[in-house]
Order: sequence, then structure tokens, then C-alpha cells
Amino acid sequence: MNYQEINKNNLPKWKNTVRYLTSVLKKDGIKYYLSASGLEHILGSEKYPYDVDLFMSEESVRKLFDILKEYAISDLHKWEDRCLEFQGEYNSTPFEICEWEKKPKRVIQKEFKGFEISIIG
Repeated sequence: MNYQEINKNNLPKWKNTVRYLTSVLKKDGIKYYLSASGLEHILGSEKYPYDVDLFMSEESVRKLFDILKEYAISDLHKWEDRCLEFQGEYNSTPFEICEWEKKPKRVIQKEFKGFEISIIG
């Protein structure tokens, strides 16, 4: 099974999910950054993302869990007894909302397909 081909075919749904999640974050004033394969993809990598990984403060993870409860597929829990997180699914695309271990020094806005995404600068 060629997962990159599957992820490439699912790219429109992935983009729609990123657009939706970032609009919720922006509306609620939640600071975040995109990471993992999604970040690699928007920076020009040939790797196609499977899910959306967003990092933010612990307080923001809790707030977003309440906002996105209908899409959550896990409860709030600690990852490796360190960081709070939960998983969800929107538009058949998995997402993971995670507490950052250390607040980033600089987050910048990157334009992507007609909307902005926060990344570490």
C-alpha cells in the first residue's frame, strides 16, 4: 500500500481541515503553531501529510477541547506524563491538538492556499 499516494489523494480534505481548525483558532484568539508532516508540506516538501498536528499552551488545549468536543475521538490526556493532548477527526482527516513543551520564542504567519497558518519562525 502506497501511503504517500493515499495522502496525496486526501490532500483536499487535509487542506479543508487545516482551514477549518485555523479559523476556529483565529476566531477564539488561540496562539498555536503547525508541526510535523503538515509543516513540511506547506514549506514545500514532497511528503504529503496524513493528519494535522497543532501545538499550543495547556490552557488553549483545554479551551479547544471544549470547542471541538463534537470532533474529539479521545479524551484530554497526558502524553508521556508531560503534555496535555487530544485527538480528533474533521472531514475524515485526523488531527492532534497538543500542549507545547516550551512556549516558542517566535511564531510567524505563513500564507498557504489563501489563508494563514502559524509556524515557528
